[in-house]
Amino acid sequence: MAGFRMLAGDPTLRSKTGTSPGICHRCLKANEAITGGSGAPCSSSDTAGFPTKPCPGGIRATIIFPSCWDGVNLDSPDHKSHVAYAPGNSALAGDKCPSTHPVRIPQVMYEIMFDTSKFTNPDYFKDGKQPLVYSFGDP
Repeated sequence: MAGFRMLAGDPTLRSKTGTSPGICHRCLKANEAITGGSGAPCSSSDTAGFPTKPCPGGIRATIIFPSCWDGVNLDSPDHKSHVAYAPGNSALAGDKCPSTHPVRIPQVMYEIMFDTSKFTNPDYFKDGKQPLVYSFGDP
């Protein structure tokens, strides 16, 4: 649809209140560097921010966009209100959408693999902090 826009996540948030339904990070073991690990994206083993321990196989970041639409608006002022995630704990919509956003749209998912194999020294993770941050400042 020409003019359709949407966002996942919120770069203005500065605290984590649990895992966002659409953005998660997975710490990969050395043997998972090529495959990206196994299992569904944004599972309970993933974290909202970068993992706070060394990840010898890298970090897989997954961004899942909403897959339910209000059926009317191609965009909204916040680029989010016209779309929604499916009910429940998973960002993956399955076959159900909330009554406010009843139209199922194709699932869009984006994965990024960060090679963190050179950053496995435990000294980098003092006080349980990740040495890597996003350009907008979030760990």
